[in-house]
Amino acid sequence: MQPPSTRRKFIATLGAAGTMSLAGCSSIMGGDSSSPGTSTATNGTGTSAGSQTKSSGTENNKNTDKKSNEDKKAPGTSVDDFEGDVGSRWGISFGRFKVAKQDSFQGKQSLALEPKKNAKQPVAKIFKSFYPKALDLSKHDLSLAVKVNKPKDIKISAEVIAPAKSSMLTATRYIPLELDGWVRFDLGYTGVKGQPAMDSVSQVNIQIGPLTDQNDFQVLIDDLRKIPKPKKGKVMFQFDDAHISAYNKAYPILKENGWPGAVGIIPDAINSEDRMTDQMMKEMGKASWDMMGHAGQLLPNLKEQEQRRVLQNVKRYLDVKGFKKGARHFVAPNSRVNSTTLSLIDELYETGYLFGACPNNAQHPSNPSFISRVQGPSVRGARRAVDVAEKTNQLVVISYHIIGDGGTPEKQFKEVVDHVKKKDVDVITPSQLIDSKNW
Repeated sequence: MQPPSTRRKFIATLGAAGTMSLAGCSSIMGGDSSSPGTSTATNGTGTSAGSQTKSSGTENNKNTDKKSNEDKKAPGTSVDDFEGDVGSRWGISFGRFKVAKQDSFQGKQSLALEPKKNAKQPVAKIFKSFYPKALDLSKHDLSLAVKVNKPKDIKISAEVIAPAKSSMLTATRYIPLELDGWVRFDLGYTGVKGQPAMDSVSQVNIQIGPLTDQNDFQVLIDDLRKIPKPKKGKVMFQFDDAHISAYNKAYPILKENGWPGAVGIIPDAINSEDRMTDQMMKEMGKASWDMMGHAGQLLPNLKEQEQRRVLQNVKRYLDVKGFKKGARHFVAPNSRVNSTTLSLIDELYETGYLFGACPNNAQHPSNPSFISRVQGPSVRGARRAVDVAEKTNQLVVISYHIIGDGGTPEKQFKEVVDHVKKKDVDVITPSQLIDSKNW
């Protein structure tokens, strides 16, 4: 856990920021730990970037084609492409920025954000004002592309001022340890202050800061866009590792409300002690649950060929077992991925899920392989995420590992379920998201 002083400085500088829930995964090496498996206990993030990922390395020849086709695939419309004289459009409150002409997500340049040398507050914060014409986000969400050069544990936040700081939305996203290339993601809202008038956004602030005490960092940003959103928010419940509690605890509770869920399946774990059986999977599948792909290995630790083998074997297992819908989705083990992993997930699956601590666009996430989850064991965080998703018509994915049996107490799980029941949101599965008419 990083020292609270650094975290307090970051949050105090941001103002209305609120973190959701922290990541963990019990699948790795068959363990049952809530540790996220990264160098900082508060950042168990990993990132799937799908068709909106561009690696800066040479691990994947596929990225060359992605680069040339990026403008065709980019969702929504541009808010700022960071081309030309960026300094005439963006101001800076903390840190410093410079144009990066040798490295971009699209176009010819991006913007590199850094803290000032020996700064007391290791953050960089820029802003763009919209005057005289306000930015209308009443029917849209924001999407951004970033690349973390250093250090590896980074938090990216945004403030949407609508039209003053007394009425604004905050978005927060965690970037993972091993992510070594460009990634696009939704700026999912994590906090609301006042009653924002989303058709009258006067300013957007973007802030970068490390999650450790390291005072030096460099993060590149590019291609801020707005993407259409639906008229109603959505919620997903996901259960990793196919622990038996997904069947004997979560399944009946959600069934009482007429809701399906999704289970992350590690093929080698099925039919073993404390894990679901083939018959349980079939029963839940008939009740519209998704049996999604998952794995018991940290993928970034493997070479590309071995990562591909693991991902292919998981998908093949689900196909053979008859869960073809669920086989389109993958949960990154311990939310740990690098750019090679992301490219492979995009190639083999239609969606990818991992910890990000924020909601997502609920119509068509700007990057289907980088769909953020929040952790259900934090009842307060999960309920807050649902509240914000309802107000802003976004998608919140709530993840669990074990219900009862030493994991999340069943009572706390029911608290979250009961809270969702009171909200005007739709509870869906990953397959229902991508099979909807708006996808």
